[in-house]
Amino acid sequence: MKRIFVMIFMLLLSVAIFANVVDEINDPSAYSKAMAGAIYALYTGPQSIAYNPAGMANGKSSIFFSHIEHFLGVIRSEFLSGSFKFKNFYGGGAIQYTHPTDQFGYDQYKLTGSVAYKMGENAVGMSLNGWFGSDIKSGISMDFGSIIKYGKLNLAAVVKNAFASITWASSPSTTQTYTPELIVGGSYFGKKYTLNTYLNFTSGELGFGTEISVTSFLSLLGGYRMTFYKTLSKEVSVGMRMRYPSLNIVIAYVFENSLKFGDLLNPFYVSLTYNFSGGI
Repeated sequence: MKRIFVMIFMLLLSVAIFANVVDEINDPSAYSKAMAGAIYALYTGPQSIAYNPAGMANGKSSIFFSHIEHFLGVIRSEFLSGSFKFKNFYGGGAIQYTHPTDQFGYDQYKLTGSVAYKMGENAVGMSLNGWFGSDIKSGISMDFGSIIKYGKLNLAAVVKNAFASITWASSPSTTQTYTPELIVGGSYFGKKYTLNTYLNFTSGELGFGTEISVTSFLSLLGGYRMTFYKTLSKEVSVGMRMRYPSLNIVIAYVFENSLKFGDLLNPFYVSLTYNFSGGI
C-alpha cells in the first residue's frame, strides 16, 4: 500500500510540473549527462528507454523522472518513464513534451512503448516511438538495443530512429525521413568504479564517463563528450548520485564548449528514480 501511495504522489507531481515544460528533450537523464552520455551498456531501468531499451532489464520495477534546468531557469524540461518486470520480460513507457519559449511557439509530444527480455546477464529490447503536436500530423520510429556481458565488461549495440519519418502539419503537409543511428557502447566494472564509453557512428559523437563510489550511498560522476563532425561541440560534465533504499537522485552540470559558468547553454540536470522492487 505504501508503494502505491508513493507511485500516485510521483505521478501527480509530474503532472503538475508538466504544465510548465519547455525545450526539447534529447538526452533526458542526469545520470547520462554527468557521464557524457555513456550509459548505453548499463542496466539503468526506465531511463534506458531514451538510450538502449535493453537497459530496462535491471531486475526492478521503477519510475524515472528527470528535470532539466538551463542556467537561470531560461529553459526547463521534464521526462517521465516507467518499467515493470514480469519474470524475464520487461515492459515500459515514456512521455516527453517540447515547447520552446521563443517566437517559434509549438507543442510537440513524444510517446514511447518499450519491451525487453533478459537472458542471464544479457538482454535485448525494442521501442516504438510516436510523435504528435501542433506542428506534427504524425511521426513514428523504432529503436533496437542489446547488452552482452563478458566478465567485468558490458558491450552494447543500439540502432535508434529506424524507419523514422515525421509528417509535418504544413500547407501542404510534408513528410521527412531520418537516417538510423548506429551506436556501440562499453562499460568496465572495477571494484569501486565503472568506466563507460560510447560511439555514435551516424552523428560522429564520442563520449567517455566514469562513476566512482565514495560510500555505499554516494558516487561521483564525470565525463567528456565530443563530436567529430562539428567544431565547438566539446562537453565536460560533472555530477553525483545519491542512493537510498529504493531511491536514486542524480544531479549533473554540463560545461558546453568551454569551462565557464554563466553561459545560457549550460544545462543543470536533476533525475530521480524510485524502485518498487527495493534495493539500490
